[in-house]
Amino acid sequence: MNKYLWLSIPESDLKNKYDSLKDEVINDTGLKGLLNIETKDNLLKVVKAFQKILKYQSDEEFFKSEKDKFAFLILKHQGNIFDEELGIKKKHYVDKNAAKEWKIKFQRMFHPDKNIGDSSLDYDEVMQKINKIYNRMVGKA
Repeated sequence: MNKYLWLSIPESDLKNKYDSLKDEVINDTGLKGLLNIETKDNLLKVVKAFQKILKYQSDEEFFKSEKDKFAFLILKHQGNIFDEELGIKKKHYVDKNAAKEWKIKFQRMFHPDKNIGDSSLDYDEVMQKINKIYNRMVGKA
């Protein structure tokens, strides 16, 4: 079997293949001597835990960098979509200073003059969108 294949096996099959999988799971995880899988339920718990870790890692590794993630969120921002991910809270709509701090934080990250030679993003477009989001926050949009 391929390493970590047990991560994709349906729950019902895990219990049916308990005897053949328990040692494989322990060996694949590198936890021999630390992990003891004594029951089918224990096997299921271990597999579910590793599936959660794998899902979390794949979510985090979707973007090349945090900067690319923020660029995507800014460029695709509409209404209140992605506000939470961008750190925009109700206070940004009420307090112009908080809105300005948010704007400055992202301008420092995406200003074209700070990213000379990097053609991976259209920094002018990102800056326009940052200004548009800021204007909406302060009631100018």
